[in-house]
Amino acid sequence: MPRPPTKAQAITSALAARIVEGELDPGAWLPSERELAREFGADRSTVRRALRMLAGQGLVRVEHGSGVQVRTTGRIRRAASDITRQVGGWRGFHVSAQGTGTPFTRTDVAEVAADERLARRLAVPAGTRLLRRARVQGVEGEPPVQTATTWVPLDVVERVPVLREVDTGPGGIYSRLEEAGLAIVFEETVTCRLPRAEEQEVLEIGPEQPVLTLWRRAHDQDGRVVEVTHRVVAGHRHELIYRYGAGV
Repeated sequence: MPRPPTKAQAITSALAARIVEGELDPGAWLPSERELAREFGADRSTVRRALRMLAGQGLVRVEHGSGVQVRTTGRIRRAASDITRQVGGWRGFHVSAQGTGTPFTRTDVAEVAADERLARRLAVPAGTRLLRRARVQGVEGEPPVQTATTWVPLDVVERVPVLREVDTGPGGIYSRLEEAGLAIVFEETVTCRLPRAEEQEVLEIGPEQPVLTLWRRAHDQDGRVVEVTHRVVAGHRHELIYRYGAGV
């Protein structure tokens, strides 16, 4: 049976929720240690430990002699539909991130073999050769917001050889697939969990900071899965927006 959270963890979670939900705005000062201790029925050493944990998650900055301030890092408001439209030379992450700052992407391209997990998602035999495009994305001057790793079967890459390049041109890989005659339909699932050690390092977050994990599959007009992407997103730096209904 899992152990209940400590008092400090409970205070950290409560304050984190206020920040992520917008109750505490970027740049706002948290109440004093004395006020928080009274609110949560805890001693000041416990509150101090909770604030250190909150700082470790990247949500606040401790200013000695002044107090604790909510970090002013802009949260990216990302529309789920940004992957379906090209704005200028961009599509996907860069479209939504431009409203926060100057987006960046660091890309590594390599060939790999499909393990059992990827084979199921791509509906191919295990061991099938794939092109992997691993990206770290964010806004200049701030910690990365997400990792995004894409896998494409090599027979698709043969039709669109530019996918082997770091820079695939305006609109990225989906624009290139569409130019090759593929009518893409997307399917995406979203879950939440705590980050793995390597994700903590890349995204510069603490072990208690939740991440969103998204799996997206791209189907062509014949129903074949031609591409799979896995995104791991720092939850407190990202707001995912869905718009749907009649006439949308």
